[in-house]
Amino acid sequence: MAEIGSARRLMEDYQRHIVQLAELRVLLEERLGAADAGLDDIAEIEAAIERMDLGLYGTCRRCEAFIPVAQLRLAPHKQECAACRERMRMSA
Repeated sequence: MAEIGSARRLMEDYQRHIVQLAELRVLLEERLGAADAGLDDIAEIEAAIERMDLGLYGTCRRCEAFIPVAQLRLAPHKQECAACRERMRMSA
């Protein structure tokens, strides 16, 4: 009987371990998503600085329309006008 109880405890421990691993996987995937978003922001910031050096900053990189200063102040690294961003969002 002791062996059955020991096996049962091992199975319970194993099940708890599986649940914990699943929870940790979700956390890791969330962190990975956040890290990927951060990398995207870095790339966008670098691209905005490059556009500034080229004299293109403040114009939409898709349609070349001027981006309002108020919009640039909210998200200075975003280099699409509101209309192009909306079109991109709708097509995604």
